[in-house]
Amino acid sequence: MTKAKQSTLCSPKIPLVWPLSALALATALSCALPAQAQGINADEKQELAALRATTQALIEALVGQGLITRERADAIVKQAQQQQGAPAVAQWGTPLAASAGAAAGAGAAQKVVRVPYVPETARQQMRDEIKTEVLAQAKSERWGEPGAMPDWLGRIRLGGDMRVRAQGDMFDEGNVPAAIYRAQTSSPAWAPDLSNTTTNRERMTLRARLDVDALLSDQVQAGMRVSTGGLTGPTSTSQTLGGGGGGFNRYALTLDRAWLHWQPPVGFQGLSADFGRMPNPFYSSDLTWSDDLNFDGIAANMKHYVSPQQGFFANAGLFALEELNLSSRDKWLMGAQVGGEFTLAKGMQLKLGLAIYEFKSVEGVRETEPLPSGPRVGTVNYFASQYPAGWRQKGNTLININDPTSVAAPTWGLASKFRPVNLTAGLSLAALAPVMLNFNLDWVENTGFDIKDVRQRAGMALTDLEAKTTAVQARVQAGSAKLAKRGDWQSFLTYRYMERDAWVDAFTDTTWHLGGTNYKGWSMGANYAFDRNFWLSGRWTSTRNLDDNVRFLALPGDPTSVSGNLSSAPLRIDVIQLDLNARF
Repeated sequence: MTKAKQSTLCSPKIPLVWPLSALALATALSCALPAQAQGINADEKQELAALRATTQALIEALVGQGLITRERADAIVKQAQQQQGAPAVAQWGTPLAASAGAAAGAGAAQKVVRVPYVPETARQQMRDEIKTEVLAQAKSERWGEPGAMPDWLGRIRLGGDMRVRAQGDMFDEGNVPAAIYRAQTSSPAWAPDLSNTTTNRERMTLRARLDVDALLSDQVQAGMRVSTGGLTGPTSTSQTLGGGGGGFNRYALTLDRAWLHWQPPVGFQGLSADFGRMPNPFYSSDLTWSDDLNFDGIAANMKHYVSPQQGFFANAGLFALEELNLSSRDKWLMGAQVGGEFTLAKGMQLKLGLAIYEFKSVEGVRETEPLPSGPRVGTVNYFASQYPAGWRQKGNTLININDPTSVAAPTWGLASKFRPVNLTAGLSLAALAPVMLNFNLDWVENTGFDIKDVRQRAGMALTDLEAKTTAVQARVQAGSAKLAKRGDWQSFLTYRYMERDAWVDAFTDTTWHLGGTNYKGWSMGANYAFDRNFWLSGRWTSTRNLDDNVRFLALPGDPTSVSGNLSSAPLRIDVIQLDLNARF
């Protein structure tokens, strides 16, 4: 080993990683060299002396870098020095008898230590191993690289997407005027917040989202996302251009996600948990949860694969819907799901998920006393069960929860309890690859609806009210598996049937029927990629209110002259969307 190489390897400024087995071997060899060793020529003595000096410098460098403790280093040296007292080993090529005779002639007072000969190939291999490991560490830690970034930046990932949309909302001329919906004051009621049912609307919207993911360790990851969109509802992150006061005014960004993802160490393979404001943890479609919706709470996920062709999963979560200051009846969502993924044949995969959800304390309860006044205002729990205007869209059956003596404007609460069961199935076929065929079926049944319970909480007979608690969606899609490069395409056709109390209308997609429940209709569209992560989308959705066989009549121009059931009132909406999408 040359002096230049020795100097480089022994420098304590360079963090070295050398297997302790090789280090111990080299230490033993170097420490076994006595000053008066016999049978070794001058060149070998010089080389072994250099090896000893190099090894000692390496030990000091390892201690300096914190890779081994001082106690461990001293133990290695001591162990090697103790080996000098071992029986003498004959030099390579020297007969044992001759070696023994030479030792006897030297006398008992002098002990001769024989150092085993290390072949040149072994020494070269040791040099190569040291060089390889040092260079690998230098490359990974980017020693001497101009402009090298700190290590923590390598654990941060940035991403996001943007969408510019042109949208037209077209209302049928036969729709019931919005004033009739807004004139409702008694139970039951439907869609009392509608402001437009007859005037077509054209607009442009923008959606921009920025994701930041940080890998904190092998087990913990943190995620955050900011996005456009207002704070008036949970299901849309689109910003209407010209909104926010108009006049090219700026738009606000909101905290869309912020969560911690934890994956336990080995022994709990397939188990993970999320905490905070997180993406949808359930296998589902937009029949139930809007694509823009995120969840606040805790979720646990488990996956177990029996074989490459068969696996199972389970999801569960507890999510906060509304925390109340003066009531213990906080609103919560609890959910549990089990499912599996199966390869039925080559290129044919099936995924199934069965979930049950419990929306706790979301149903309306009529107040029995007048609204507090005087010093009691703001100190007494009141209207804790209302269905907030910022949540509701339209479709669910509502009851007025004002006390019976009140003449104030109605305060609305949900008539039904919600305990929906949801079955989701997806079948993927690759027989025509690269064209993929996907079939999806989604079914929902709200098992929480109880007409006796509704009448008791509403304080009214509600003779015409019936259980309308089923929703179904079927979708077929053909095209590329994903839109990643130029020429990728997709087309789809969807049919949906959603009764009024099948699902909480606050969390539904805002394209179908402009949000809410109580409709049926079709949606069809296509996507085409013009470049990498850049594509055009077009979609047409046509829906109309369901008829529950309770005839609705209204006198023209008089919103107070209404008979029948507004749930069956004519309301037809066509929505056309043209999007430019980019992902980075």
